Amino acid sequence: MAPSATPLPRGYLAGKPPVDILKLLPPPPATGSAQDIADRTAYAASARGIGNPEWQAAIEQLSPTSPAFIAALSCAAGARLSPQTTPATMAMVSRAGVDMIGPMTVAKDKYARPRPFTTDKGQACDPVSQDGIGAKLGFSYPSGHAGIGWLWALILSDAAPGRADSIRAFGQATGDLRVACRVHWLSDIANGRILATSVYQRIAAEPEFQADLARARAEMAKAPAPDCTGK
Repeated sequence: MAPSATPLPRGYLAGKPPVDILKLLPPPPATGSAQDIADRTAYAASARGIGNPEWQAAIEQLSPTSPAFIAALSCAAGARLSPQTTPATMAMVSRAGVDMIGPMTVAKDKYARPRPFTTDKGQACDPVSQDGIGAKLGFSYPSGHAGIGWLWALILSDAAPGRADSIRAFGQATGDLRVACRVHWLSDIANGRILATSVYQRIAAEPEFQADLARARAEMAKAPAPDCTGK
């Protein structure tokens, strides 16, 4: 997940100790380990999916802040998510995302794990991968897309509990599609979700988050339905 150029809001954990990512997550799998073999097997198998519907869906999710991503998330949530229709909800998920960026960046910089397509100059669905080097996408471990997709799914499931199943399915797919896109290893995805769960547990204990969640619940209940005719 590339950083946004938009100024970041204040996270719920601002001024408090962040999630200790280096204690929470193990290092990336060692070469030749069972998980490393599983990662490489999944990457090799993903070549068969180039150009298929999952590949195309992954292209639509290249940025979690893109209109296509938010539109798909809106369909999962059953509410049109936008700064105009659901301002409190959008502010809440943005603030939570900030709390994830810090520890995620620490782990990426610490482990500097290469992206899978850099191992064989293989095709990936993100245009910035075309140099085969991966510097434009940054390091691979853990997956920011998987993390933000799952973090937002957990939060929005609280805000719209009647849609929890579809919201969480969307959050799960956000990570899965990064494997289909061939820009992440399986273990990047799994550990991105672990980070997201830890961040969620921390912010859920904050009174400020709970106050925002109450506003988001009221807002989501009244939000207009999204246009999902093309889904």
